[in-house]
Amino acid sequence: MVKGNRYDGGEMYPLIDYNRCTGALACYEVCPAEVFDIEEIDSVKKAVVARKENCIECDQCVEACPEDAIELVES
Repeated sequence: MVKGNRYDGGEMYPLIDYNRCTGALACYEVCPAEVFDIEEIDSVKKAVVARKENCIECDQCVEACPEDAIELVES
């Protein structure tokens, strides 16, 4: 939703399936809204959704993920 000239978060955000995620970090690299941070999970650096309210629903993270481990879900 847009408020004035400022985007105020969407109704959806990325959800990562860590059973499929291999830590490619493609989602982190392409995200224009700084939704992701990087944390170590099971000894592998992986992206985590740190600021879901920043998501602009652009789908770039979904398209970039080589493992199809991300989907946008409703808040």
